[in-house]
Amino acid sequence: MRRLLVLLAALGLGLWLAGPALSARPFVPRVVEFSQAIVPSTSTSTGTSTSSGHGSADAGGWRSATITTAKRFDLVGLTWSSPRRIGAHVRMRDGDSGRWSAWTAMTDDHAAGSGTEPVWAGGADAFQLRLTQRPPHALRARFVNATGSATAAQRVLTALRRRAHDAFVALTGAPARAQEADSAPAIVSRAEWGADQCRPRTVATYGSVQAAFVHHTVNANDYGPQDSAAIVLAICRYHRDTNGWYDIGYNFLVDRFGTVFEGRAGGIDQAVIGAQAQGYNSVSTGVANIGTFSTAAPSANALRATEQLLAWKLALHGVRAEGRVAVRSGGGDTNRYPAGTEVILNTISGHRDGDRTSCPGTRLYSRLPEIRRATAQLITELPPRPPVASVTLVAAARSIVYPQPAALSGVARAADGAALASAPVAIQVASKAGFVTLARAVSAADGAWSAQLASQYTRTVRAVVRPVGGAEAASPLLTVQVAPTIVARAPKRAVAGRPFAVSASISPPRSRALLLVARDGSDGRYHTVARLAMPGPAGHPRVTLRLRRRALHRLRVETTGDARNIAARSPDVLIRAVSAHR
Repeated sequence: MRRLLVLLAALGLGLWLAGPALSARPFVPRVVEFSQAIVPSTSTSTGTSTSSGHGSADAGGWRSATITTAKRFDLVGLTWSSPRRIGAHVRMRDGDSGRWSAWTAMTDDHAAGSGTEPVWAGGADAFQLRLTQRPPHALRARFVNATGSATAAQRVLTALRRRAHDAFVALTGAPARAQEADSAPAIVSRAEWGADQCRPRTVATYGSVQAAFVHHTVNANDYGPQDSAAIVLAICRYHRDTNGWYDIGYNFLVDRFGTVFEGRAGGIDQAVIGAQAQGYNSVSTGVANIGTFSTAAPSANALRATEQLLAWKLALHGVRAEGRVAVRSGGGDTNRYPAGTEVILNTISGHRDGDRTSCPGTRLYSRLPEIRRATAQLITELPPRPPVASVTLVAAARSIVYPQPAALSGVARAADGAALASAPVAIQVASKAGFVTLARAVSAADGAWSAQLASQYTRTVRAVVRPVGGAEAASPLLTVQVAPTIVARAPKRAVAGRPFAVSASISPPRSRALLLVARDGSDGRYHTVARLAMPGPAGHPRVTLRLRRRALHRLRVETTGDARNIAARSPDVLIRAVSAHR
């Protein structure tokens, strides 16, 4: 009996340990992030390590001693507090073999001078830095481990779970990848590379695709095919958690083996705004080649995959591969052009064409003419898109005040242009997980449909029609802005010089509000005399006010706009300040 209990206990422990890997989906270990301060040495002897810090200085800059880490890391980047360039290079020591990598440049021209792009390390346990100048203040190394190898215990557990996953797939059979729609190339989805560990902080935003920027990720080039998904996941965590972006910056990534990965969430067929080309994100899509191509050439597989991806994406949005487009610069610290400047770009451009950066590296940048020609040819070879149904979407008002619902309507038509009757229409809004249906309608005999969408927050909306026996079709995107309802409360009279309370109700709740106080002047106009922050619980702010002069005053409570709600203002509240004896 005891042996049976021990056997059952061992079996249960094994199932518990292996459980996360018992799925047909790719096994993705848990991500580990950590950081370490880089303390400069006071030594001036090149190559000498001292107990006071991590390195030494010479006339040409600064070089660290060997810096060991408490855990193994797969990706490393640097951050610091002052806006400056540091010209960093890094080399890493492999945790298994002890071999050192070649020195790799840590590009710091993508950001505003206070951080570098991350560099892939692949299970390193130590590193060295080389800077062109003394280390800046608050220099820290930021690490990501995405391969389950951070500690010895995690390495054992990862090996166990990987074997369990392989056995599970062999027994059950791995599901075939669903064929992409609209002639899209095979694209590794976010779910497949482990984006459940890098969920967007906010919902996707949408613009237009008028051009495509080509990038490189500034990783070492000697990674294997088994590393690519972990590289994408590690970059995503670095972009989100270290850079403070809401998701990975690139729309797509391509490895040196020709595998394409979905980047920023929101739909591969949509004009998702990324964080890949400052000042141009809302009018472009970004494709990053995984690797560094300043002196090394991109692989033929990567070039071909990039061309196929661009052919599909640009054709989808009606963009010519060898064309040029005029866009308006949005400005920014790394932008080549001031905000508002009209910039002429190739529809397939390198990152350096719009921003002050060496990206995508000289060797990849020099291949852009070839990429444009090949992409244009591939577009001509794409199968013609068959006629499909269509649906329009309009809003009675593009801005509404909560809790007023958005009144939406449109017309559904069959592929031949005839009215589509009795067709189900889904009203979908953008979410962190893509588009979700929040309302439904059915088209009338003339194809017309209408629906109401209740929402607390500003939404990006689309209508999707699903004709019987036909492919679904989506309308262009529409943004419905929602302002909160604000009601200000104050007495009708107050004694001049004496305090009294002003409160407000804000729905949906907002955490910040501002009270504007204006006094009626002799010219018959109100003149602002005070602006007061209103503290208090979200949705119910309060402030104590004192009116110093006898006069009629106008009070307004305002909130500023953000990604959730647009700016709003309460109806005016009039209050008269009177003398104490009245």
